[in-house]
Amino acid sequence: MYLVAGDRGLAGCGHLLVSLLGLLLLLARSGTRALVCLPCDESKCEEPRNCPGSIVQGVCGCCYTCASQRNESCGGTFGIYGTCDRGLRCVIRPPLNGDSLTEYEAGVCE
Repeated sequence: MYLVAGDRGLAGCGHLLVSLLGLLLLLARSGTRALVCLPCDESKCEEPRNCPGSIVQGVCGCCYTCASQRNESCGGTFGIYGTCDRGLRCVIRPPLNGDSLTEYEAGVCE
């Protein structure tokens, strides 16, 4: 689209701006989540030390981290709270207020 100086060049822009604003509001209300991973640079990864269990890939799949152990946090949006070690699973308890579960809650390794 070209913006043309004059009294008619911007006439259609009002509808476009209203449409874009509506789209942004719709996305904000729908709970859209995004994770942006930078290109992998393994030289910036810290080597996991003193892990009580196994080593797993981090959220973006570039660096490695210690796997979560029993009673440690796990899950969450994009797995940001960690991945459970072998033999454990991430258990997400329903909220006490009766709200339904989504795939974004943090859990505990059991």
